[in-house]
Amino acid sequence: MKNVFKDINEIPVKTWSWLSVNDTELKGEFPSWAAYKENPLTGSVPEGVEILVMEPLQTYFEKYKLEPRAKKAFQTYMQENRNSGYVIRITKGQTIKTPIFLSYELDETSPVLVDNIFILAEENSRATVIIRYSPAGSLALSHSGLTQVYAQNGAELNLIKVQMLADQDKHVDHVAGAAEAKAKVKVVLAELGAKQSITNCNIDLRGENSEAWIDSIYLGDKERRLDINYRIAHLGKNTVSEIHSRGVLADRSEKVFRGTIDFVSGASGSRGKEEEYAVLFSPFVKNVSAPLLLCGEDDVEGAHAASTGKLDESKLFYLMTRGFSETDAKKIILEASFNPVLQKITDESLKEQIFSYIKERLSYV
Repeated sequence: MKNVFKDINEIPVKTWSWLSVNDTELKGEFPSWAAYKENPLTGSVPEGVEILVMEPLQTYFEKYKLEPRAKKAFQTYMQENRNSGYVIRITKGQTIKTPIFLSYELDETSPVLVDNIFILAEENSRATVIIRYSPAGSLALSHSGLTQVYAQNGAELNLIKVQMLADQDKHVDHVAGAAEAKAKVKVVLAELGAKQSITNCNIDLRGENSEAWIDSIYLGDKERRLDINYRIAHLGKNTVSEIHSRGVLADRSEKVFRGTIDFVSGASGSRGKEEEYAVLFSPFVKNVSAPLLLCGEDDVEGAHAASTGKLDESKLFYLMTRGFSETDAKKIILEASFNPVLQKITDESLKEQIFSYIKERLSYV
C-alpha cells in the first residue's frame, strides 16, 4: 500500500526535479481498510434524481471513460478498498433546485473513508451536488476520495467539495470531469483542514462550446502540507475555462500549486485563463506555484498568473483606525479575499460553517 501514495499528483509536463513540483507523496502509512458505518446522504432525494449505491459504479466508469489524473495503482486501490460509493443521476431535462448533499463525518467508529462517487447530469439538466468532509472526535482520521462528474449535452453541473478535517488527519482527493457540447461543469473546492492535503481536479472539455470553472480556497497553518494540482483540457472547439485559487499560508506550512490550461490540437477558438493568489503570514512558509499553459492549437487565447504577497498594510491600518483590533482586522481582510469563491456556495448554512471554521483557525494571527 505504501507505493500507492508515492509519486502522485504528477504535473502534466515535468520540469527540473530540484523545483519539487513534479509530483508528491503522502508521508506516513495510510491505514488499512475499515468499514464506513454512516449514511452521508442528508435530506430526501429530490424528484428527478436517482441515487444508486456502490454496485453500478464500475459500469458507469467504463461507459464514460473519465480520466482521473491519478496513477493506475491509486485507481486500483480506490476500487478495491472503497467503503462508500454512489452513482448520482440527474435525469434528462430536470432542474434540481435543492442541492444534493453528502456529509461525511469521520470518527472513532469510522476512522477511514475511501469514497468513490459518480455524478451524471443527463442532457439539459441542472443540479448542484455538495460533499463535505468533517471530523467528530480526536482520533487521527484518513480520507481518500475519487469523485467523477459527467455533463451531457447542454447540462449544467455544480460540484462543491468542502474539507474541514482536523490537524492530525490525512486527505487525498481526486476529481475527474468531462463536458459534452454546450455543457457546463463548475467545481468549487475548499481545502481548509488536515495535516496533509493532496488534491487533484481534472476536467476535459470534450464538446464544442462547453465550459468549465475551478474555484478554490486553501488555508495552511502550523506545519500543514498542501499539494494542489488542477488541469482543464480543451478538446472541443470554442470551449471556455477558468481556474481561480486563493489561499493563506501561516506559521511553517507548505504549499505546492500546479494549475494547467491545456489547449489540445483541434480546440480552435477556445479561451482559458488561470490565476492563483497567496497571502503569506510568516517568513517561514514554503510557497511554490507552477502555472502552465500548454498549447497544441494556434487559434486560442490563454492567460495565466500566480502572485504572492503579504497582508495589505494600508487596509489593515484603515480597519484598525475604525476600532478593530489587529487580529480582527486581519480576519476581515482574509474573509474578503475568500469571499468571491465562497459566494458560489449556495447553501447558506454550509457557508456560515466555513466562515466559522476559518475564523477559528485564524484566531491567533
